[in-house]
Amino acid sequence: MGVLLGCQSQNDEMPQNLVPQAKMVQILADIHVVEARIETRVLYPDTALMAFNKEQQKILEAHGVEQQEFRNTYQYYLDNIPQMDKLYEVILDTLSVREAKARASDGQPSTPPEPQKNGMKGVPEMAY
Repeated sequence: MGVLLGCQSQNDEMPQNLVPQAKMVQILADIHVVEARIETRVLYPDTALMAFNKEQQKILEAHGVEQQEFRNTYQYYLDNIPQMDKLYEVILDTLSVREAKARASDGQPSTPPEPQKNGMKGVPEMAY
């Protein structure tokens, strides 16, 4: 039983040979943005996957990270869920800042407007 518990123990210290956390945040934020763009523009799953893989490779190259290095680092976070949670808190903050900057550069308010209500109480008006 001790062996099973030992396998589940999580290491809070990140091994030296992995992508640094700050760089991993930027990579994953970039990947999520690309993924969202592809999901809204590509209808066919096979085409979307090919486009995503190509864009992910471009992102890794732009950050100077090898595919295997990225995979090893991501696997580390998958094996250390509390660390993954902390990483994604920073990623969400990063994406929020990017969205606010994008809205500001487009002249939009930093927070999206509330949906307008139609005559039915509590039901937002549908935009067509």
